[in-house]
Amino acid sequence: MTGKRGIKILTELLDLSGVKVISHRLYVGIGMILQVEQEKSFSTCPRCGTTSHKLHQNHRYIIKDLPFGEKEVFLEINRRQFKCEQCKKPFSENLDFVKKKRTYTKRLANKTIQEVLENDILSVASKGIVTKDEIERMLKDASEELPNLKPINLKRLGIDEIALKKGHGNYCAVLVDLDQGKLVTILSGRTQEIIKQTFVEWGTEILGNIEKVSIDLWNGYKKIVTELMPNAQVVADRFHVMAQINKELDTQKKEKNAKDKI
Repeated sequence: MTGKRGIKILTELLDLSGVKVISHRLYVGIGMILQVEQEKSFSTCPRCGTTSHKLHQNHRYIIKDLPFGEKEVFLEINRRQFKCEQCKKPFSENLDFVKKKRTYTKRLANKTIQEVLENDILSVASKGIVTKDEIERMLKDASEELPNLKPINLKRLGIDEIALKKGHGNYCAVLVDLDQGKLVTILSGRTQEIIKQTFVEWGTEILGNIEKVSIDLWNGYKKIVTELMPNAQVVADRFHVMAQINKELDTQKKEKNAKDKI
């Protein structure tokens, strides 16, 4: 896909407002890299609101985007730095489709979070598009943007956990509305005290309407649900159930192999 017509088609397929494709490269085993840039030639100073056309520097880097079919897609973007004629200071332009200091687009983060809510972190990470650390960062960003509101019409609740810092035992609980496939909140930790405090703040009316709670196999979660949600059925989530089954099968296999050697 070359020439102006090809570039125009790629821009339309990319479907990012105010962004155009200027070139593309395809690498076997890696995916497609699209070099993109903002269509506008100016930016607004965040300090004084002055529109500036004076380009100061270019900062190019590559981020992940939604895959196209079976091919992974990367965007080579240029977050330009302008010089404000009013403040006399440089500033970086704002890019609506990617958060600062992130290696993936906002829409890839949104899609990934939705997949995690429908499955689990490890199975989504196993696809190879985003890493487990990136998924945890996406969830943390999403939790900071969530409004501090009580859930409405919550019937099926999922309780899971994520590691905020790999290898440091710093975990926090994730609460999910399973019917709507939406993140309710990410708590500051996963202790019984923190989780219980959140549920108490929701109130007995909300807790009494919850019919089913999906948890991992930690007894602490079950104890809280049993105490505070009188009408809820507790079920083990499928990922942790399968992990436990596989563990038991591995144990039995090792025991059988050991007996066969005697």
